[in-house]
Amino acid sequence: MLLRILLLIIILLILPDLYIYLMYIRRWTCQRWLRLLWWMPSIALAISAGIIMGSGDMRPEHQPWVSMFMYCFLALCAPKALFMIVDGIGQGINKLVTGGKKDDEGYDCLFVRGVRIIGMALAIFAFSLLTYGYFWGRNRYVVHQQTFCFPDLPKQFDGYRIVQFSDLHIGTMRDGHEDDVKTIVNLINDQQADAIVFTGDLVNHQSAELDGFRRELNRLHAPDGVYAVMGNHDYSMYLHYPTEAEREADVMELQRRIRDYGWTLLLNDHRIIRRGTDSLVIAGVENDGRPPFPALGDLPKTMKGLKRNCFTVLLSHDPTHWRRNILPQTAIQLTLSGHTHAGQFKVFGWSPVAHVYREWSGAYSEGNQLLNVSDGIGAVMFPFRFGAWPEINVITLQKK
Repeated sequence: MLLRILLLIIILLILPDLYIYLMYIRRWTCQRWLRLLWWMPSIALAISAGIIMGSGDMRPEHQPWVSMFMYCFLALCAPKALFMIVDGIGQGINKLVTGGKKDDEGYDCLFVRGVRIIGMALAIFAFSLLTYGYFWGRNRYVVHQQTFCFPDLPKQFDGYRIVQFSDLHIGTMRDGHEDDVKTIVNLINDQQADAIVFTGDLVNHQSAELDGFRRELNRLHAPDGVYAVMGNHDYSMYLHYPTEAEREADVMELQRRIRDYGWTLLLNDHRIIRRGTDSLVIAGVENDGRPPFPALGDLPKTMKGLKRNCFTVLLSHDPTHWRRNILPQTAIQLTLSGHTHAGQFKVFGWSPVAHVYREWSGAYSEGNQLLNVSDGIGAVMFPFRFGAWPEINVITLQKK
């Protein structure tokens, strides 16, 4: 797997460099050292990729290097790739239409030069976007206020407030942004909600990422408690362990730490919150996603002992679970998910992840059942956000 990623990185580095070298650098200078200098950044990044991946790149202590490498790689590669595509299209059209004809002074025609300027503008925009998202967008925290109405909400829970946060990926913050955890906890506590729920992906790869964060995570507090489920990253499935027993031991250690924070970890289980004679159920399933993600959710076990029409808020990390199983098998009124991060990139309400997930950001409804997909508050691998700003969701339930 890592070898395939390394080969992909090298290809993405070489192709744009080769195009620009053949089309421009080679024509601009005959100096060998200048031509060689053009290749140096990409060679350095290729070597860095090999070193990082060969030295346990997924471990918490290597996160600063991974973050900086990903920024340098994308900030260098994406603008050049955009320029290559746009400029290549212009050159190709010119060859098809005019046979590559140049003007009287031997320069490219006006059309080719215009397309080249567009390519350069897009390259500058891509670099600026990546830089903003990496240095500022990643901690541009927002509070997303949402009100959901249900005719069968118990009367005593009219106005009940839940804070949802998701996809903390705390390992990514171990690159000098450790104080962001304190900011997030304060932001959540400041909402003074009745309950707090976390919908999975506390870590990137292993429980050791939580070292040093116990004090802050233990400060999360709500009158009716803090509830959590596990996401695909919480099952230690992205690191190689010598034995399956060692992987399972790390998963158990993660679960122990979650409970140690005072959170209620729901593993295909539920809790009942009561207000007088009325009640509301907060339930949670283990991660249930499409391959290659774990599919461990057990809805019958989760809802065992409950009436079918009881008002339930279900925590399920992967939003695909809603349409695959929750809708056809249950009458659960509200499902809260995360997982998609909204691609960590959103413009005018669109993200590339929309082509992967049918439900990927915000609220969706089918009949009387509703799903809310949080954009998440952290980032995995590459700490970047643009448009899909890191968010917490403040959900108010109303009886209507």
